[in-house]
Amino acid sequence: MTDHRHVMTDHRHVTRARPPGGWTDAAALAAVADTLGLTVGAEILDGGSPARVHRATGPAGEELVVKVLVPAPGAVDGHDLVSFRHKLRQIDLLRSVAPRLAAHYLPVPQALDGDGWAACTTPFYDSADLAAPLRESPRGTREFFRRYAALLQALVLDGYAARSHPAPAGHLADVVVGRFLRRLPLLARALPGELMAAERLTVNGVPCRAPQLVLERLAGRLARLAPARLMAPAHGDANTRNVLLSTRPGAAAADFRLIDPRGSVEPWDPVYDLAKTLFSLSVWDPALRTGFAVRRTAEHGYRVGFRQPVFPGYRAAIRAFLPHLAAHEGLSDLFREDPGWWERLLLTHDLHVLAEAPCRLSDRKPKPDLRGGNSTPAELALGHYLLGTLLINDLAAQLARPAGVDPATHLALVTDQLP
Repeated sequence: MTDHRHVMTDHRHVTRARPPGGWTDAAALAAVADTLGLTVGAEILDGGSPARVHRATGPAGEELVVKVLVPAPGAVDGHDLVSFRHKLRQIDLLRSVAPRLAAHYLPVPQALDGDGWAACTTPFYDSADLAAPLRESPRGTREFFRRYAALLQALVLDGYAARSHPAPAGHLADVVVGRFLRRLPLLARALPGELMAAERLTVNGVPCRAPQLVLERLAGRLARLAPARLMAPAHGDANTRNVLLSTRPGAAAADFRLIDPRGSVEPWDPVYDLAKTLFSLSVWDPALRTGFAVRRTAEHGYRVGFRQPVFPGYRAAIRAFLPHLAAHEGLSDLFREDPGWWERLLLTHDLHVLAEAPCRLSDRKPKPDLRGGNSTPAELALGHYLLGTLLINDLAAQLARPAGVDPATHLALVTDQLP
């Protein structure tokens, strides 16, 4: 694997007159191309952030990817310029505290700051996303977990485990639960008023309470699930599209690159990223590829599922995900004094689903489905909100049972929606 630890980033502040009406994606991209001498090519629509991403060719003929962010009003935390600019700070920290992990990060040769926009470039890496094996072959589940084992080694054992800090009181409530609650007003302004005002609703035949009310009931149980210690900020947004698998013939399992960390240098919980990958498989990636089908009737309430068939490998990987983690020797050692980690993973997964609903409102890029249609931001937000409501209600009910949580039946609420 090529060692990128010593690749330096060229930081520039670009002074350009603000265009009439303010910066747009196209105007900022043109300023970047002019500054760096880029020839801009096709747009890459795979990402889940509001940044616009294009293939490009540099002045010496090098193949690049250029990413530009012009934040819109109402963008959620993590989709803002501050987070975008802090990603490099996070990677720089990892170079010193977790160099083996940092070597997997795709280098950022140039970073530009403008008045109301930011941009960066990376080399073009011929790759597929982490979930690609699940879409490509009936035997893809085995290949997915082979590649995921290499990711766990780098991300968790070489990355997160490089540092350990006592977790502050209230970490779970502030970071995991609070992330959704802070974003809830954005949803209230965008989704149907009768839905957001309802204290009770029915989703896929299951009577539910509004998620914020469920979370109030869960507050007393969070201490049992909370991490005792936090670790190095190894990533923070390890969705399947932020892990790039080399498509080189004969590529090793460890031949992958990471992009787009959270943009934080604060200590973090590795369970957050484990849950992010599970969430990518269960809801996020299928939703972005197929869209949601949502129906509402007076008698049965809301029915939500995916608009088109997705890939059987996703369902198989979801079912095997927690058993795979539980059998992983390195993770067993890491979580030996953290018996609530897998319940925290399910809670974090469910909150990822809910917190993603307002994220979808921030992303203005087209979301074409497998049949050539498009999903609007509001449609994607509604589907995430409804599935998240279903999940958090079920988790709260299972946590209250003497027998505890059954991960298989809990996640079946989602896998049963995968056609």
